[in-house]
Amino acid sequence: MKLLKLFVFTVFFGSVFSAHAFILSDVHEVNSALIPEQTFGITFNLADHGYNHLTDTITNIKISFDFREIIETEEDMDNPAGVTDDWEFVIFYSWIFDGRSIYADIDTGILSFGTGWRKTYNCQYYSSAEGDEACWENLDLYGNISSWFVPYTDNLWLGEARLDANIIRASIPEPASIFLLFSGLFGLAITRNLLKYSRGIL
Repeated sequence: MKLLKLFVFTVFFGSVFSAHAFILSDVHEVNSALIPEQTFGITFNLADHGYNHLTDTITNIKISFDFREIIETEEDMDNPAGVTDDWEFVIFYSWIFDGRSIYADIDTGILSFGTGWRKTYNCQYYSSAEGDEACWENLDLYGNISSWFVPYTDNLWLGEARLDANIIRASIPEPASIFLLFSGLFGLAITRNLLKYSRGIL
């Protein structure tokens, strides 16, 4: 009998509290040539696209940049002495990934940075303004993440930059469902006590 009650409770409880997985994206259309030695930065914000830290858990993140060489070139990567000014040299920065990544030559195509993610409310980037330390970047709490880079070339065009986040969303039960759940449990408890009482009388 106890096993049956546990089974009923598990099925009912599982139907009330459910979760589903999906991908949430923030896409920035840039469509512009990059200016040499000028920092280019983007702040992605998943909250603008429905992210809710109370129900959502991020499990994986990926930032992608869609580059294009303005003039198609072919570089000899096997000859370091042949490095010339027409190489698309870029330095990437991020608080969440490896901090600083150097790419000697960016060709036409999509360049991506990705990592698995475990939920934490620790701040990824603090900024001190007028002596007060404030959190500017917290992926789990605010759904925001920044990425920026410095190109050392005048031969790169950026189409779009995007953040893709794998999300697991837990469904929050409605008050009526919670009331029904506890009413059922309360009813089971009363029935059990009544059965014990009637057996005692007999």
